[in-house]
Amino acid sequence: MTSPSENPAIDPLLSTERGRLPGEIIFAFLGLVLSLVLGYQAWTISGFSGLSTAGIFPMLATGTMVISALFVVMGNVRNNPEYQDNWLTMFFADVLAPRIIVFAVLMTAYLFALQPLGFVISSFLFLFAGMAFLYRRRYLMLLALSAAAIAVVYLLFRYVFVVILPRGIFL
Repeated sequence: MTSPSENPAIDPLLSTERGRLPGEIIFAFLGLVLSLVLGYQAWTISGFSGLSTAGIFPMLATGTMVISALFVVMGNVRNNPEYQDNWLTMFFADVLAPRIIVFAVLMTAYLFALQPLGFVISSFLFLFAGMAFLYRRRYLMLLALSAAAIAVVYLLFRYVFVVILPRGIFL
């Protein structure tokens, strides 16, 4: 007897006969394009000049990526979509869910804040904002937890690993 988590009738991702999910074919195609670009980059290292050159391992790795991505794309093209009428609704619910959009905006803001504010302040703000968005209560505890986490990360990277972190206004 299989457990409920291993039953394809309960978990559609375990089924081998499932339809294509929203955004799946686009993601697979982007994976193929990225694999091809990385394959070209690996080829520019040393080309096919010999089996012991510096570029042979990256070319083998990206070749495996390209072949795998081709199989994934072909499998996705063969599958019919699970959705027929409400594909746009399913796309926005599964692929562009509000929390994914919020975190994409938070990560973009973090990237832009890192240079002027520095690692400590921008990371603290990003961590606090992300936890506050997901948890939505006990904000004082989230402030303390964010400060403690950033302090630990800062001390580890700055003094144990001796990594120079981006400086900002205060640190």
